[in-house]
Amino acid sequence: MTWQYKSENIKFNNRWTNAQVDTEQLNVEINLQAKQGWELVDVSITSLFGYPQSALCVYKKEIN
Repeated sequence: MTWQYKSENIKFNNRWTNAQVDTEQLNVEINLQAKQGWELVDVSITSLFGYPQSALCVYKKEIN
């Protein structure tokens, strides 16, 4: 089994003073990748002064 990996940085559209992670935007992006055959491996949230700014998503897909 051979895997291909990719990472994508998703910048949140909301104001930087919002302390909530934009899960709706994150779900849309993850589901777009899933439709292309990518499986989510990990998510890391980047913040500034405790406010979420972006999410680094790592995906994998089996290649033949």
